[in-house]
Order: sequence, then structure tokens, then C-alpha cells
Amino acid sequence: MMAMADREGNPLQAGKLYKIDIPAKMPVKQFWALTVYDFSNLSFIYSNTNRTTLSSYDLDKMKKNSDGSVTIYVGPKAPSGLESNWIPTVGKRPIPAVRFYGPTQDFNNKTFKLPDFELVN
Repeated sequence: MMAMADREGNPLQAGKLYKIDIPAKMPVKQFWALTVYDFSNLSFIYSNTNRTTLSSYDLDKMKKNSDGSVTIYVGPKAPSGLESNWIPTVGKRPIPAVRFYGPTQDFNNKTFKLPDFELVN
């Protein structure tokens, strides 16, 4: 699943901070992964953190919400105290992709809906 716009329908932009809430129960048998690509060339966006992806394998390092979900931030700067939940974009226009490894029937029959990205600032 890829996102080119936020929940208001506005294209994702360089220099803006966005967030997405990843539900605690994702429809996967194996794992999920959120990778952010550069819109201009569809390659990874490298930064000094070398983080291009966060996945269910990173959950033990991320700050979780009270319901077990995690909020992941995508943008040029992490919100204070949430660096472990952040994928840097270094001023590039982001194209986030969420991959579902071993998707369950809820994904395959399209009853699962992933929340949209929201503009933070």
C-alpha cells in the first residue's frame, strides 16, 4: 500500500511532518514494514540515521500508544522524544509504502483499512 496524499487529499510534500497510526493488530502472519521513498527518483531517502524503514521488528524500540498501536512520523525532523518512531525525509518529497508480509484474509478480502497519513505541521 502506498500513499501519495494525506487524509485531506493533499499531496505529501517535502519539508512537512506527517504521521500515521499503525494498528496493534495488523493483518499479517509474518511482519509489516513502512518504507519511505523519494518521490523524485523512487529511491531510499538516506540520512545520518540510515533509517529508511520501520517495521514490526522495531516495535520493542518504539513508543506505543495506550491501545498497542504505534504512531510513526515521516518528515524532516522528529517530534521531541519520538525519534524512535520517526523516518527522516531530509527535505525530500516522501512516498511511503507499507508492506504486508504473509497477509491474512482481512487484508486479502479488503476488510482491513489502514489509516491515512495526517499532516502534523
